[in-house]
Amino acid sequence: MISPDLLIVGGSAAVTAFTMWRWRRLDGVVDRAAEQGTGVPVELGPAASIVTDSAQLALMWPALGLGSPQTGYPNVTTATLTDAGMLVEVQMLGGQSLQSWANDATREALAAYFAVPEVRVTSPSPGFVHLDLRVKDLLADPAPVTGLLAYGVDLEAVPIGVTEEHDVWRLRVMYSHILIAGATGSGKGSVLWSIINGLGPAIKAGLVDILLGDPKCMEFGAGEGRLWTDFQWTADGIITMLKTAVDALEERKARFKAAGIRKYTPSAEEPLQVVIIDEYAALSAFASKEQVNEGLRLLGLLLTQGRAVGYSVIVALQDPSKENMPNRQLFSTRIGLRFDEPRQTSMVHGDGAKDRGARCHEIPDTTPGIAYVGQDGSKDFQRVRAYWVSDEDTHRIVDAYSPAQPDLSPKADYSGFDPDDLGDESGPLAA
Repeated sequence: MISPDLLIVGGSAAVTAFTMWRWRRLDGVVDRAAEQGTGVPVELGPAASIVTDSAQLALMWPALGLGSPQTGYPNVTTATLTDAGMLVEVQMLGGQSLQSWANDATREALAAYFAVPEVRVTSPSPGFVHLDLRVKDLLADPAPVTGLLAYGVDLEAVPIGVTEEHDVWRLRVMYSHILIAGATGSGKGSVLWSIINGLGPAIKAGLVDILLGDPKCMEFGAGEGRLWTDFQWTADGIITMLKTAVDALEERKARFKAAGIRKYTPSAEEPLQVVIIDEYAALSAFASKEQVNEGLRLLGLLLTQGRAVGYSVIVALQDPSKENMPNRQLFSTRIGLRFDEPRQTSMVHGDGAKDRGARCHEIPDTTPGIAYVGQDGSKDFQRVRAYWVSDEDTHRIVDAYSPAQPDLSPKADYSGFDPDDLGDESGPLAA
């Protein structure tokens, strides 16, 4: 990878002469705005000065404990200006690992040395690390939720937010189970409503049923009797809803087996069943231990048997500990919003998640909806932000996507109906 904006070839031992004279002058980095209509941001001035100067790099590596004259120095291969700052690719020394660079102390030291607010460290390939020097948060501004085209939606790529790559964050709902975890005020409601908004056209078309349990009975009551196929908020009601879903799952499995159906496709006759539980752990506040355990057992059955026959489970909670959600390893997609403690990041995304880029505990409380998303089969994490969903948006979603309700009003003309006329013209009733 060679950058036309900021180019370093050959690493820290030697920097090409043409790069040096284009980028360097006695008092720092050349502002190329006058030369090419663009320039190095002021915030990246010290960093650009360092990565284009082999002498400064030779001072930096020993100061950070990442190299020495005896062991040699890491090799800077490329540096590229990005929308968020600068991406520096480094070939590590023999014996170094991602942990050598991605631990908190080293990242903080790199940020201080480069004079930038944050440095993220990832490994694009064995032996190399990417130092992502951040001077701007591309997800700082919320993106409001918008209406979707009414003709349909890809249930394996539901649009629910934005990514740092200026793309739409698309979430696989069908053939997947999703765990959403984060502290109070971290944006779990926005994630859930964004998912529902994304599924909206399919809900209206009868291709998706939403079975929703809301123990707090605060967030989703607006859709009761309209948008949700089933809506429960009491412990008994949620347990019954899950039991009914498991029974229906077994019946569907039997039908598919008898019909020889090997791959599920949603239809009006066999819609995708999306079971959503908002803050399942809240049940423990008013449910018995037996009810909580039964709910976890039923969720386990849906998680282990549901994907192949059109049952998807979405659970949102604050505390992702095994005590609250022992089945968390069964969720193929894990969304970690803001946490208060680093260990909670590991609870959701696994051991070593911090070193691989998941920094849920560093998300500011001023940016609800920002999350790190992990998928089964990938060690990488995607940083995203769910759409901002206002109270007015929730009512719009309910109004726009609720399936048509049958008209049960009287069809005959009852304008002359007299409720006091008992039809007895012969006189008063006998005693």
